[in-house]
Amino acid sequence: MTTFVWTSCEGDKIITIFRYAAAALAVLPTPVFAQVADDDIVVTASGFEQPRSETGQAIEIVGRDRLDQLQSATIAQVLQTVPGVSVATRGGLGGQTSAFIRGGSSAQTLVLIDGVRINDLTSPNGAFDFGALMTGNIGRVEILRGPNSVIWGSQAIGGVVNVQSIAPVDGFEGRLGAEYGGYDTKRLNANIAGTKGVFEGSVGGAFVKSDGISALAGGTERDGYANATGNARLKVNISDSFTLDFRSYYNRAKVEYDSEFGVGANGLPVSRNRQFVGYVGAQFDMLDGRLHNRIAYTRTDLRRIGTDPIVFSFNNFNVRGAIDRMEYHTAFDLNDALTLVAGVEYERSFASTSFEGAAPDVARNDVVSGFGQIIVRPVNGLTLTAGVRHDAYSDYGGQTTLGGNLAFTPNEGRTMFRATYAEGFRAPTLTEGQPPYGNLQLKPETARNFDLGVEQQFLEGKVQLFATYFNRRSNNLIAFSPVSFQSENIDKVTAKGLEIGLDLNPSSQLDIRASYTLVDAINRTAGDTFGNRQALRPQNSFSLTADWQTAFGLSLGSSLLVIGDSFDDAANNVRLDGYALVGLRASMPLTDGLEVYASVENMLDAQYTVVSGYNSFGRHATIGIRAKF
Repeated sequence: MTTFVWTSCEGDKIITIFRYAAAALAVLPTPVFAQVADDDIVVTASGFEQPRSETGQAIEIVGRDRLDQLQSATIAQVLQTVPGVSVATRGGLGGQTSAFIRGGSSAQTLVLIDGVRINDLTSPNGAFDFGALMTGNIGRVEILRGPNSVIWGSQAIGGVVNVQSIAPVDGFEGRLGAEYGGYDTKRLNANIAGTKGVFEGSVGGAFVKSDGISALAGGTERDGYANATGNARLKVNISDSFTLDFRSYYNRAKVEYDSEFGVGANGLPVSRNRQFVGYVGAQFDMLDGRLHNRIAYTRTDLRRIGTDPIVFSFNNFNVRGAIDRMEYHTAFDLNDALTLVAGVEYERSFASTSFEGAAPDVARNDVVSGFGQIIVRPVNGLTLTAGVRHDAYSDYGGQTTLGGNLAFTPNEGRTMFRATYAEGFRAPTLTEGQPPYGNLQLKPETARNFDLGVEQQFLEGKVQLFATYFNRRSNNLIAFSPVSFQSENIDKVTAKGLEIGLDLNPSSQLDIRASYTLVDAINRTAGDTFGNRQALRPQNSFSLTADWQTAFGLSLGSSLLVIGDSFDDAANNVRLDGYALVGLRASMPLTDGLEVYASVENMLDAQYTVVSGYNSFGRHATIGIRAKF
């Protein structure tokens, strides 16, 4: 993958994008044509499974086959191929990684693992760190772009990322994988899944270890990383209409990093992190299958322990957090034209933080929530959705959220129009809103968004084009005030832009996907930074992947990621130059169930900066083998 600096002329930028696109495609032959894909099933729109053609919200799906095709090591790498999403990693593998959807903050991205919230309530703003989330035993990633707090509540402002482990399958399936790559990086993963009688199950584990690179620029020591993950899912089909559902996900990581508060680039702080997600639920249908019910208890448990030889660097810490949640959701199909969706939820949160051996600061709160949604299909091809939600927090008071959308196709999906009005909110975190550092008078962040989109298929679905315009206004954003020395509702931001995509599947042997995103995320807070761009939000980004399978089984692929310039600070004084990354990959089956693969990332050994002061990976290669039986 290589780099360049944007020129001052916007026209030159676009020309440069297509020049790199042409280079990435040059390794591929001229195509011939394929079949129309089936309608995808999504869950992030309503909380229940529904066809993607029945929601006006912008949703992207990345399945297991696509993960294997891209050979991506982390979910963050996958997200960079999704329109509207930008990613910022501080250092190498395992480094703190933030995802920004449509210019929103990382704290405004809600993350679910197997349907359970996993945002870090012990961090100051509750953002999820994607650095620990590998692709090893992940079966599917669903990304909803835009607010959807009606269904998901707090933090669903920029969007929702629902990561699912490998699901049970009919019969039996096993997966094994091993790879070795640059920076002495080793990966292992295994998963088995199957069905026997009333039982459906999937269980697996993954391990990653890397010497890494120095997180901060200028360092001579490497900051290594180790990660062990376990996943398990079990369904017990008591009858055709009653199912017990059990899910768990466990992650344990050791992260070596550099800190500006210690000795800098050659510091030796280490963070040992543990994440656990558990889900126990039941699904049951009534009234001849028209009334769908789901009841569940979920648990999210987080712990981080930091050590540093440097005393009072604030890298010596002991942090714990937990979320206990109970929910009941129901969907009632009154008839083919009308579905009612509703839910009630109770959530209790706890956080304990201690730095440099001090007594821990403990905070708690709880929230009771209820929502309702109506889905109407008045005529063939038209779906209208509207909903309302109210959350009552024990310490912040109440918040009411509205939303609605429409999806319309006049020709059975070949042309699709989508429109959405959606509100979102983010409640103050325990750190922001409670003593000793919080402000009890804080209000939730709020956002109002509308987007308009169109999708068009040509040549029986072999060519698909889409375009979406979005406009979001966010108010009461929480920021630290240098006047009061605590968090205040003082920021306002507007984010508007355009997402454009092209998918070419001219044959089962050729897959080409391209997307361009324009995001104007502008600070509207009165003061010196009014009119400035939000930090780490590139205005322009472009992604292209192209994969071709030869007649004898060899698969060749190429990727291009072009990121426009951005700023590292709110004052827009620290400019980060744009860059382009090119990668190559290949895979070859040895037998029906055994495949070898290899890739080269940053092929031209680009020198680029994602976050000021932090290193990024140079050119590196990976080789691996995977089996499926």
